[in-house]
Amino acid sequence: MDAKTKKYLLIGTIATVVLSGAGYGAYRYFKKKGYTTSSSKQKEKEEEKLLTKTVSYGAEGYANVRSSPKVDNENWGRFDFSHNLIKKVNTNPVGSILERVKGEDGYYWYKISLTVPVNGKNEGYVREDAVIIDE
Repeated sequence: MDAKTKKYLLIGTIATVVLSGAGYGAYRYFKKKGYTTSSSKQKEKEEEKLLTKTVSYGAEGYANVRSSPKVDNENWGRFDFSHNLIKKVNTNPVGSILERVKGEDGYYWYKISLTVPVNGKNEGYVREDAVIIDE
């Protein structure tokens, strides 16, 4: 390898290191400032559009309304009624969306304000795949 090629390789290596460092520094700066990416902003807009929309039960003909965003049927059928199912609701619309949360089970859940109070409760959770959002 001649001296000219070595010189260009060295310059290229130094330029790569400097530009990588500058890129990483910019990344840390913007992350620290709390800037959101366009995909984060898009997600926030979609979340806002969901609020106050009504949901109806899906093809099952009912929706399970729960007290927390998870399926907890461990004690179902025993004398211990500590499961989180409030009631199966078969009236439409079931309720209007207050917020969307990700449950421990990996599913998204809607916290809803119930159209008709169920067992003295005005709010509950329904799983996203069990209901239809009314447009």
